[in-house]
Amino acid sequence: MPPRPRPLNPSVPVERFALALRRLHRDAGRPKQQVLATAMHCSHATVSAILNGHRFPSWEQTAAFVRACRGDVQAWRAHWVEVDREISAELAPDHGGEALLHAPSSSVQHLTGRHHYKALTAQIRETRSRILTTYIRVTPPSYFVGFTDRDTGDAAEEYFAELSNWPLLQGERSMCRLICLPNREMVDWARGHHESCGDLPNYEMRVVDWQISADPVNLAVFDDTVAFLTFAAGTAQEMTGFRIDDRNLVRDAAGYFGRLWSSGIPLADRLREL
Repeated sequence: MPPRPRPLNPSVPVERFALALRRLHRDAGRPKQQVLATAMHCSHATVSAILNGHRFPSWEQTAAFVRACRGDVQAWRAHWVEVDREISAELAPDHGGEALLHAPSSSVQHLTGRHHYKALTAQIRETRSRILTTYIRVTPPSYFVGFTDRDTGDAAEEYFAELSNWPLLQGERSMCRLICLPNREMVDWARGHHESCGDLPNYEMRVVDWQISADPVNLAVFDDTVAFLTFAAGTAQEMTGFRIDDRNLVRDAAGYFGRLWSSGIPLADRLREL
C-alpha cells in the first residue's frame, strides 16, 4: 500500500495550493510523478515536494503540471498569482518598508566540529519529507571520519550513516544530493555509493563541476524549514558552520540549491562518461 500523503493545512497558502494540485492530479487519474517530473523539467523529488506543500512551484512548473493533468491553464494562472501574492506578503519584512538586513541572532546558531555534525544528525532524525544537500568536496566522507579527533570522527561517521539511511525509512520522503568529481578518489567513492544507493527511487544524486582545489561552502535544507551552512576553517578537516531557522534565509538557501541542481548532471550519466 502506498504511503498516505502528508496532511495539509488549507490556511497556509502553499499547502492550500498543494491541496488543489492534488485534486487536479486525482481527477486526471493520478499520472505517475515521473511523468509529471518529465513534463515539468524537474526532479521526482521536486514534484513530491510541491504536492506535499513543501515548495511553491514556479508558474512554468505549475503550467506544465496543469497541462499534464489536462487542466485549464488560464484558470490556474489566476489561482497561482493569487497564492504567490499571499506568500510574498507573508515573507515581506514588517519594518515600515525597510529591507530586513539581519536575521535575529536567535535564528542563526554557530556550530563547530563535533557539535556541527551532531546538530546535523539530530536534524536528519527530525526530518520527515525532504532533504536537499550538497557534498561538493575534493575528498570523500571517510576523510572527515578518519583524520580528525576521535569524538569528531565518531560524530562525522554517525552523520554520514544517518544521511544515507534516511531515504530507506518509511513515509513519503525524498533526498537530492549534489556532489562533484574532481579526482579519482571522489570518483571511486561516488561509484561505490551509487552501487549501494542508486536504485532508491527517492534518492537522486547529480554532479556539478568543481575545479578548485579547496571546498566551497556546502549547504543542507531540511523540510524547507531549517538550513545548515558548512565550511572548512583552518585545516581541511576542521568543520564549522551555521544552523539557520530564519524562514527567509531558508527559502533563499532552497532556491540557491535549486539553481545548482538544475545545472547538475545525473550521477549515473556522469559515471558512464568516465
